[in-house]
Amino acid sequence: MKQLNILVVLLISLLAFSCQKDDSTGATNLLPAFEVGGIADTVSLFTHQDTLRLSPVVADEKLYDYYWTNISANFVSLIGNQNKTDTLAFTKDINYPVMLDPGQYYLVLNIRDKKTGVVKLRKMIFNVSTLNNDGWYLIKDNNGKTDVDFIHKKGRIDNWIAFYNNGKSLEGNAVKGLFAGSMRRTLTSSDLYGGLIVLSDKDAAIYRVSNGVATYAYDSMFFGKPANRRPQNVFQPQNTANLMLINDNKAYCMNKGALFTDLPQTYKPSGMAIVGAMDIGWDLNTRSVICYNATAYAGLGSNGTDLKNMNADLRWMAGFPGVRSVAFMLFKLPDGKGMLYKLNTLYGFLLGSGTLIMARDTLESSHGLMNASVIGGNYDADYIYYAVGSDIFMTDIATASERLQLTLPAGEVVTDIQHVKYPVPAANVVSTTDYLAIATYKQGRYKVWLHRLSSTGTIQPLSQPTFEGDGRINTIIYMEQGQGSRVF
Repeated sequence: MKQLNILVVLLISLLAFSCQKDDSTGATNLLPAFEVGGIADTVSLFTHQDTLRLSPVVADEKLYDYYWTNISANFVSLIGNQNKTDTLAFTKDINYPVMLDPGQYYLVLNIRDKKTGVVKLRKMIFNVSTLNNDGWYLIKDNNGKTDVDFIHKKGRIDNWIAFYNNGKSLEGNAVKGLFAGSMRRTLTSSDLYGGLIVLSDKDAAIYRVSNGVATYAYDSMFFGKPANRRPQNVFQPQNTANLMLINDNKAYCMNKGALFTDLPQTYKPSGMAIVGAMDIGWDLNTRSVICYNATAYAGLGSNGTDLKNMNADLRWMAGFPGVRSVAFMLFKLPDGKGMLYKLNTLYGFLLGSGTLIMARDTLESSHGLMNASVIGGNYDADYIYYAVGSDIFMTDIATASERLQLTLPAGEVVTDIQHVKYPVPAANVVSTTDYLAIATYKQGRYKVWLHRLSSTGTIQPLSQPTFEGDGRINTIIYMEQGQGSRVF
């Protein structure tokens, strides 16, 4: 139907040009009898990478004027909106750096007979693709700037943000990266896109994955801009119509297509938060576990009494939404000991129905988890991975026993541990990508190690890192077909 609509537009244009009168004779001019060669019916290129270069062959070419037009074939008609035709060149040969959004277009060579004014159209299918849809996004900081290294099958784009945004990276050190699907510029927009959200400790922005262009900047993403510029976390709830952000210990919710609006000042939320049926956080004032329910807060039910008004500090938390629907939380007690919890994060359990606390361990102050520099979880099982110096350990919720997994090369400092799974786990979905990612830093450069895990959670060793580059890694996101992994 879209193709038919475009053809109708082109035919109307053709008829309008072909019916011009020759003032000297008063007769209707016939179409000039010429053919166009040297160009294919379909052209396929990458945006922000390739240049459209075509040199059509036209007999007696000096008898004509030329111009190239382009119109989207992916247009969805809504009330008041119109499909826009762009003029790309006024020459027979075209040399156009492709900067279009990915999608299908109709590229048209318009050939105008100088004598009669009649225009003949030569239409081509123009498929615009992007390298950005498939690969690894490594959120990093380097010398006080936050950016992204993107690694794909054909190569890599270092400093991806700067590459697409006139050399401008985010100021400050990296805080978090997140993929968010079904982003839109307005609430009624039919143009949905995949967004890459990047936070530094001084700035934040949302980028369109397909072309890397910033669609929101920190100064334009809030209904009321926060008094203090201090991004701490961003997370995608299970209700993917919304986004949550924490800035300067205040929570904000975005209905995609609108802007972030602040939640009531009921609590002073920590920068730590995880995703369950409701999102889970930590109130610094009452030292209590709390829930985010879109634009409001929700307290735990009576089954969560042990997680309220705690004489402890939250040290780490991880959430595994969807099929698994559990969370891990690690607290440090005043005597240096730890409390490790496993929670059921289904909706009813968070509100007070059934057993919320599925397991609880007391850890000695000497336990590696209480001295770890970086901690990561496992979506599939009750295993926790963490770095103590150059050693990587694993412990399990059931026994809290520790097992040494790896010893890193001398001088390598762990900056991130994540379980990367794609697609996002769901019923009857088979993962095509499943790694424990460990990122290290040494002398201005990072290494990323993508380890396989055994059925018992053991880390399979690697002889060399999977990726290397400049800077320090904060978050790792894998993407296929424009859809990204969650951060576990």
